[in-house]
Amino acid sequence: MNLENKIALVTGANGGLGTAIVKELLEKGIGKIYCGVKSLEKGKDLEQLSDKISIVDLDLSNNIILENNLSNLENIDLLINNAGVNSGKRVFDEENSDFAINVQGTLKVTQQLSNKINPNGTIVNITSILALCNLPIMGLYCASKSALHSLTQAMRAEMSSKSIQVLEVLPGPIDTKMTPDDSMPKTSPQNIAIEIIKAIETNQEEVYPDDFSKSIKEGLEKDPKGIEKQFAQSVGAR
Repeated sequence: MNLENKIALVTGANGGLGTAIVKELLEKGIGKIYCGVKSLEKGKDLEQLSDKISIVDLDLSNNIILENNLSNLENIDLLINNAGVNSGKRVFDEENSDFAINVQGTLKVTQQLSNKINPNGTIVNITSILALCNLPIMGLYCASKSALHSLTQAMRAEMSSKSIQVLEVLPGPIDTKMTPDDSMPKTSPQNIAIEIIKAIETNQEEVYPDDFSKSIKEGLEKDPKGIEKQFAQSVGAR
């Protein structure tokens, strides 16, 4: 996709990765960006970046807000489902935010906009390399990203008849508030955003945008049980 003069919507646009994506889109000459934020107050800094930016209240946990605010948007060429949470909870903890936002919220946005994406448009779902193998110390987050990985495959099949590309981004840890653990190797949001934009421009279906995700992907191809056992050790380390 040539991004010049296209119309995009980015969810979670005020976060570290979301803001980096918005900036990269502006660099590529995007025509307009709807920046989805959890509350309009969180979008004030984004408005200063360009007059091409329009802030949209998109709380992914509130279906009524999503339905009302998405119904008012014009057609778009690019949907980037970036909004997400990481509760950091394990599978026996009482917590539902990971699935409510990462799965149900993302699905709701995409369902609402599926008929508003122009032919030859693109949907981008940002999952995680942990969608492919669970890291138990954040087991609910990983499971939610696995569910989104599966939904992405279904979306790709559904949208192919409309000539709409579906790209999945499977990053490793990114240096944002979602991954505060300083012991983990983290990639800057800017570098991840650059790789996402490259993948959109070259019509890729899947991208592993950093060294960590590439190494885990390689490990899963060679020795999936070895990676699972390696990740399982995280439980004993806490």
